[in-house]
Amino acid sequence: MKKISVLFVFGSVFLAGCPKHEIIPAPTPKVELESSFIGLVNGSQLELTQNVDGYYLDATKTKFIQPSPTPSTATYYANMKSSNTLVSIRVGLGSLQFDGSANSDPSLTAFNSFFTSTTTPVYATGAVNGFEVVYRDGSGNVWTSDATQPSQDVVFTGIVQESDGSGDYSKFTCTFNCNVYRDVPDTSTPDPTDSITLSLPIQNGILKGWFKR
Repeated sequence: MKKISVLFVFGSVFLAGCPKHEIIPAPTPKVELESSFIGLVNGSQLELTQNVDGYYLDATKTKFIQPSPTPSTATYYANMKSSNTLVSIRVGLGSLQFDGSANSDPSLTAFNSFFTSTTTPVYATGAVNGFEVVYRDGSGNVWTSDATQPSQDVVFTGIVQESDGSGDYSKFTCTFNCNVYRDVPDTSTPDPTDSITLSLPIQNGILKGWFKR
């Protein structure tokens, strides 16, 4: 009995001294998202940078769901905005068609294909089947691009699709030149419904950001 007891104690001490191996989970993939805007707005340089003065990129979308077989559509927006100031600039691009009866969102393949094949879109109202720019100035006035105007251009480059646990993204650099417009009351006439359209140019605008599926 003494020998057995000694062996038992020795074995217990040996097992207690063995180090436990810590299981370290594999790192979770995380998409690096960086956003900024730079360009001349009405002749003055405007520069908005992520994490500077509260600026961040708000990626949103609107969907118009139709019963099959009519295709549903999705339009995507990237808005460089801040909680500290009114100035913002937003670009929109649409419209991605998909089967809304079968899926609540376009597939990842369709999402990726849409952006890689729509690099030089036309300007369009509300970004429906095209591209739109919306600028908000320091007074909160909203200025919008006009699809009917000439001498405006846009090109998307550096398009990369990446995914992580928070979603699927299409990263891009968008370069554009256009005029943006807003209507104000025409005080020179007695009719309060009369208005004057004001415009200001955006030149060499470069928005670096992403759309989210």
